[in-house]
Amino acid sequence: MYVIDFPGPQCIIEEWFLFGLLLFHSLLTWRIPVKRFLFLFVLCSLCFTSIGTVKADENEPFLKPWAEGVPYPMVSEIVFPHGTQHVIVQDCDTDPEYGFLHETSIGQLDGELIVGWYNNPRTELSGKTIQRARRSKDFFHWSGLETVQDRGNDDGWMYVGLQFLTLDGKLYCFTNQEFGAEKPTECLLQVWKPETKTWEILGPIAEKFLSMQPPILMENGNYCMSGSLMPPSRNINGTTPVVIISQGKEIEKPWRMVRIDPEDYVNVFAETAVLANGPNLLAVTRRENTPFPNFYESRDFGETWRKIENRVFAASNSKFAAGTFSNGYRYIVYNLPGFKRTADGKIDYKTDTDGNPTTEGIGMGRGTLVMAVAKPGETAFSTIWKVSDRTGSTEQGASHYPTVLEYDGFVYISYTGNHKLRNCGVTRFPLKSLE
Repeated sequence: MYVIDFPGPQCIIEEWFLFGLLLFHSLLTWRIPVKRFLFLFVLCSLCFTSIGTVKADENEPFLKPWAEGVPYPMVSEIVFPHGTQHVIVQDCDTDPEYGFLHETSIGQLDGELIVGWYNNPRTELSGKTIQRARRSKDFFHWSGLETVQDRGNDDGWMYVGLQFLTLDGKLYCFTNQEFGAEKPTECLLQVWKPETKTWEILGPIAEKFLSMQPPILMENGNYCMSGSLMPPSRNINGTTPVVIISQGKEIEKPWRMVRIDPEDYVNVFAETAVLANGPNLLAVTRRENTPFPNFYESRDFGETWRKIENRVFAASNSKFAAGTFSNGYRYIVYNLPGFKRTADGKIDYKTDTDGNPTTEGIGMGRGTLVMAVAKPGETAFSTIWKVSDRTGSTEQGASHYPTVLEYDGFVYISYTGNHKLRNCGVTRFPLKSLE
């Protein structure tokens, strides 16, 4: 059969025309009885339609940034999930030694939560850098401070973002190591030693990689961790979205890096989050000077990627968190900007002379942290819930750089908050409240 790969209705019409001519030619040339001709026509039509449908579906993302026909919610329209609770784990307002805090992460081991972050004395990546953490068994009461990593900033070494992973009864920490501000050297793997209550460095797993969310276990048995790669030029205003893939559960061995976008970003911190749905992966990456982040998808466990068009999902320029809950809900946590909607419910934005969206008229602040969800069976995100904002018990001036943990029926989200100085906040709510 003559088959053309087709992307749209015009090609479908062209193929059916060719298909009809072919059968009509067969009827005249080989003098096929009319009944047999009609039987062959129906049979081939069914096969043809099936082939065409599969090819058309392959051109569609397995998960779209936002559902068609659903107005993208504004800040005033979203609410907290039922049963939401907030707590402040560490507040720089009351810390005489460290007045700056950023890039929190949350994990658990044996029923005990752990939340970590990095500190500087007063300003970001200036002076001594140290990673610290607190633990809790009930969410409301937290332990004293523990040191995750501290080299006293000797010779310019710094430890910034960190991600926790529980595997085979052990608690691991992936630590971003830099030599000077915004100059990553490698991602280090550490393991918690309960007998000595200390963290032990096992070694580097990836070079020039900045981890942005905890590893996710894929169905093929490998872990995938998303982040950004510093290019060889070490241009601090240009990074590349990447994932690194483990060798199964042997996470202490070197991880293999895959670039999500073949081009280096310019004037962008390509902070990237990834969620998995079988072999399919969806990545979302921070962008500057536009309200629309980049989306990418992989159909082969992160080995190859393609870009997804997005002018329907708006986010402030900040870090994302993404994943899939045990009930099948897919999620992205991010900062929702302020914007106006058009009459048909779409985001109202302006473009530059080249037709690229700009942030003119859009509030790109980090005052409202939200979670977009796609329910099981949905092919696009369709609902947004509030996580933290300037109201409520925490009264955060800003809430950003989230990390998500699902544990024991609850969703936990840690983030960098702001009062007078910065703090580490955690929000939790029952997973079933999303249903």
